[in-house]
Amino acid sequence: MTLGNFKKIIIEPHDILRTLMAVVFISAGVYRIFNPVAAENELIKLELPSFFTWLILIIEIGGGMTLLFNKFVKQISLIFSLFLIVALSRALMINGQGIIDKAEELFVFDATVTDFFMHFVFLIILVSLLKLSKK
Repeated sequence: MTLGNFKKIIIEPHDILRTLMAVVFISAGVYRIFNPVAAENELIKLELPSFFTWLILIIEIGGGMTLLFNKFVKQISLIFSLFLIVALSRALMINGQGIIDKAEELFVFDATVTDFFMHFVFLIILVSLLKLSKK
């Protein structure tokens, strides 16, 4: 990556967000390759068939790579949005009360990978808003 390309990433906040989302989905797909039992258990907890594991893996890695190379961003973003809506809806239907009972986790920073990543994403969004805001 040349310095000129790096400056473009800083100037264009959506490029940072696109790249981060690509890394999230590619990492999730790679994780599924090396941890197939955990991936299957995830689907079982959502009461979905475990054979979806490979389909999800392909969508995550393929879509993530497509985002990374800045191709079909709107289409892939729509696919990933629908994917997350389904996953979040299933989680609420199956364990809505459990999610509500643990809502306090959102407001207390704990030095876990999940909290670190979530707060890192918050930081990226806020910096992007700073860059995009006119006032």
